[in-house]
Amino acid sequence: MFGLPLLYWGLWLAILILWMGRFVISFMSIYLVSELHVDAGTAGSVVAMYGFGGIFGCLFGGALSDRFGREPMIVAGELGSAAMLVVLSFIDDPAVMGATLLVYGAISSIPTPAIAAYIADVVPVRNQKRAYTLQTWAVNFGFAIGPIIANQLIRFSYELMFYAEAAVLVAVTVMLVAFFHRMGVDRTDHGALRTGSVTDAADGPSPAAPNVSMAANYRRALTDWPLMSMVLLMFGYTVAYFQMTSGLPIAMTEIGLGTNEYSMVLTINGAILCLLQIPAIAVFNRMSNTRVLILGMLMTAVGYAFQIGANSWHGFVAAAVLWTLGELGTFPIAATTVASLAPADARGTYQGVYNLVWSMSQGMAPLIGGWVLANMGARFLWEACTAMFLLVALGLRLTKSARERAVARNLAGLV
Repeated sequence: MFGLPLLYWGLWLAILILWMGRFVISFMSIYLVSELHVDAGTAGSVVAMYGFGGIFGCLFGGALSDRFGREPMIVAGELGSAAMLVVLSFIDDPAVMGATLLVYGAISSIPTPAIAAYIADVVPVRNQKRAYTLQTWAVNFGFAIGPIIANQLIRFSYELMFYAEAAVLVAVTVMLVAFFHRMGVDRTDHGALRTGSVTDAADGPSPAAPNVSMAANYRRALTDWPLMSMVLLMFGYTVAYFQMTSGLPIAMTEIGLGTNEYSMVLTINGAILCLLQIPAIAVFNRMSNTRVLILGMLMTAVGYAFQIGANSWHGFVAAAVLWTLGELGTFPIAATTVASLAPADARGTYQGVYNLVWSMSQGMAPLIGGWVLANMGARFLWEACTAMFLLVALGLRLTKSARERAVARNLAGLV
């Protein structure tokens, strides 16, 4: 299917189901306010702890997957997340909830870099754009369905959504273990990936080398200028982009729009992604990674610029259509670029460092957006976001040559 190996599709199906069942964090703020009677400010701070916890999970999950293997980290992270969800269902103190969310965020983020590295392990380089784009589609589709399921569950009990998500995590993990075993996925003593069929493997050698040093891989990643420039640029992008879920609802409320209008904007965002993500693969394959990223940044900048003067629901819808078109290529192509930059024996570490961007942004975006809105207003927030996207596009253009040289070196090492 789509020229991708079965080893990829088993994980893809798991990702789709996992994201259909991943809804607790999306409803956590409502749970805190409605059930635990916490004020909105405190609820935001408590939920932000989940994002900060993800920093630790991404940082160590990737390095551990290089050392001990992708599958053990995926399995451990999902089962640990299920256990933490059950614990969360019994907590009614905001401070304890925040501390627990910090731990939950760390554990639930452990599989993220391992999954990204696994895809690079089993998918040939020539097909990785397609693989990461299809992964992003699965996440978006699952994320669109999850809230619908959760909305039905909370009609009976908020606690039920904790148990339902935990059950999904356990069921999918069992399915993955059976799939890995059935497909003949094995590990050498040092954690390198082996498969029963050479044709299912990626173009390069197994991802880990004997006696992999986590410290050495960290030094390697943190001193790799092409990678770190990509990480810094994408951090600027995600802090600005995630204002769609932190600053945007507040800005819409300030002009008299409600949650229904905001929900419709997110629905339009999800619908466009699900409809166009797969057809866009053919377009992306005809363009360089850098070109796709720059065009995505520019389109996103135009969308956020529309929000500067938006004073009606229709204005925000027009803006959402534009920044969603920008998102189509940005997320999957950025992941593809990092996979291309990573040496075969440090893929997990590189993906872990890159995925810090998302966890840090999830924690920082609400804090930065809230402060800007309170002190400078919505117009300044959208102006600042627009400027950030333009700066990131310029940065991607200036660092293009360094990335291409690094990718060429990695490809030469796979021959």
